[in-house]
Amino acid sequence: MLTEAQIQRYARQVLLRGVGERGQEALGSVVVELGLHGRFGAAASAYLSAGGSAVEPADDSPTWASSGPLVETAPERRIGVVASPHLPGTEGVVVGERSGSVVLWSRGEAACPECLLDEARSLAPPDTEGLDAVLVGSLVALLVQRRALGLAAALEGVALSAEGLPEALVAPPCSHHPPVVPAEVLARLVAHLTTALPDEGCALLLSRGDAVRFVPMENAQAAHHARDPQAFPRTARTAFSLDPKAWLAVLRAADTAGERVLAIAHSHPDGPAEFSAEDRRWAAPDGEPLFPGTAHLVIAFEDRRPAGARWVLWSSGDFREWPCPLPPELT
Repeated sequence: MLTEAQIQRYARQVLLRGVGERGQEALGSVVVELGLHGRFGAAASAYLSAGGSAVEPADDSPTWASSGPLVETAPERRIGVVASPHLPGTEGVVVGERSGSVVLWSRGEAACPECLLDEARSLAPPDTEGLDAVLVGSLVALLVQRRALGLAAALEGVALSAEGLPEALVAPPCSHHPPVVPAEVLARLVAHLTTALPDEGCALLLSRGDAVRFVPMENAQAAHHARDPQAFPRTARTAFSLDPKAWLAVLRAADTAGERVLAIAHSHPDGPAEFSAEDRRWAAPDGEPLFPGTAHLVIAFEDRRPAGARWVLWSSGDFREWPCPLPPELT
């Protein structure tokens, strides 16, 4: 517990909603491994120390302000702050520069490290003589304190323009791990694909936050093949395609509802649960994905029963596959 003197000292923070006495203790239970050098590091150290967190600064960073430890015991958590091209460890903040703006990404334990790596690849080392160090240092402290207080997303960021204007950055959908879809949604998807047999069936999975919903779609391949068999030589037995009007209507409705297309699903009535060469050509005709950030789900059937399923995601210039366990009652 905080002493009366500590409560008086950090009163302005203790009174903040989301901080309180427990939050202030959490700030004091963190040691920040500050790998920023020069003016940026000095400013960040001053803000973090004033907030009650212990700071281990880089060797050559000057100290603007210092304070004694808030708690007497050894800090329970270590949060790293580094400059690009370095990356923080389990949790921390990376600071870099892109197109004249300072960009900061904060990573938690639950964040995908490959997603952070993808974002950090576009960052150059920060120019410590450029933007106002006070602004950058305050943002570093803000991201660290949000993480210490448990208020931060798994991966979150902020960009500071050359004019000193901050802008929150939205972390892109993870393309390094398959999505999580409730069993009841997979059951509805399998039921819909079963009705399309012996043709390939297709559907969409839309998400908003952790909620996932199923949207049935009609395989337009048969109509395309009948209209232009030279351009569409495959029938619906061995291929699928989405009707452009129906696809556009779903996208508009999803945008209005604040949803995104989580996955495009289709079935292989007589083939294995893998992304075929034809699937790859459809999803990335020019070597680049038509739907970046959208997963694909392939469900194979055998004797009108689902025999297996695989997730497919675009990552690092190619499609990667993962098994998708189906509910036991469906197989």
